[in-house]
Amino acid sequence: MKLKELESHLSNVENFSNAKEYLEQYMTTPHLAARMIYTAQTQYDDIENRSLIDLGIGTGMLSIASCLLNADHVFGFDCDLDALGLCQSNIKEFELESSIDLIQADLRRMSLPVDLNRIKADTVIMNPPFGTKPFSTSTENQDELCLSGIDMHFLNYARQLAQHSIYSLHKTSTRDHIYKKAKDWNMKIDVLAVLQFDIPKLEKKRPNRKISTASNAPLKSIEVDFIRFEIKDNVDD
Repeated sequence: MKLKELESHLSNVENFSNAKEYLEQYMTTPHLAARMIYTAQTQYDDIENRSLIDLGIGTGMLSIASCLLNADHVFGFDCDLDALGLCQSNIKEFELESSIDLIQADLRRMSLPVDLNRIKADTVIMNPPFGTKPFSTSTENQDELCLSGIDMHFLNYARQLAQHSIYSLHKTSTRDHIYKKAKDWNMKIDVLAVLQFDIPKLEKKRPNRKISTASNAPLKSIEVDFIRFEIKDNVDD
């Protein structure tokens, strides 16, 4: 499948109608998702016939793109039942019910909420929360939640679940820190592209704020790195 054809198919993925600010729910655009997954396949052969895990699956955009490029199977994780319901609807629309399994798990927890002996994948794909302030405005019990450095928290989980590679988006401004963590975690890192990501301009932190109209909010553009991490045990000497 050609890149433009993939992006065209992804334009049919339904977006959030009532995005939750504290979960940083914003959809990876068809334009970005198509380029991420197309690059992972055409340059690294990390999608076709591979098992995948999508951390923070949201609308299902990255998982659907992967299946359209013939991923073997995808396990998608999200903590939000509303998001999982929307994702299931999108999966059904694309007739991919046999290719994508959804798992409710709160990846903000300090302990990985899955059995590492049961779920592994060749490739992990994700667009993790960037750690904006509204993330912590939920009234949930936060005693066991990671409320800072959440993108690194997701990456730490990803490296435990991936057998070969990880594809992720991170703010360009954090690149030096990410290089340091990749070295600490014995992963090879390659910045594949610098992209402009339009996200809703979230309102300032307010007590008990959980639901927003982020889908209709003004957009702001942030610069993000599209990064490939490779588990060092799988890198040729």
